[in-house]
Amino acid sequence: MNFTRYVLPVVVGAMAGMILITLGEMWITMQAVGNIDTHDANSMALAMKNLPESVFVYLLINYSICSFGAGLVATLVGGRTMVRPALVVGIVLTLAGLYNSLHLTHPVWFSVANLVAYLPFCFLGYLVVRKKETEPVG
Repeated sequence: MNFTRYVLPVVVGAMAGMILITLGEMWITMQAVGNIDTHDANSMALAMKNLPESVFVYLLINYSICSFGAGLVATLVGGRTMVRPALVVGIVLTLAGLYNSLHLTHPVWFSVANLVAYLPFCFLGYLVVRKKETEPVG
């Protein structure tokens, strides 16, 4: 297996997506709630229960945009020819979102929409930067 063709795009794309998602979450929750002790499970659970629904909408938008960026990065690092790195990154982000949904209290609608958002937006990132087939001239 060629590391730079198959593994590196997935690792870089997943890392980019997770970093972007984390930064977006931090910014959104700081705007909505203020400073939360993310190392204390009780304060996190209490903060999640008190968040207005609009914050979850913003989080979902953040996840979608960051997934798009992660798919885009994976495709660029992979040489813009294969869809597989972007799809694997979408699966990795979906699994991370599932873990997040199982360990924190979210509204049900958000958990479902959250898990459905990652893969299509990673694929959309691939579609934007992929190399298009060119037809031979003449």
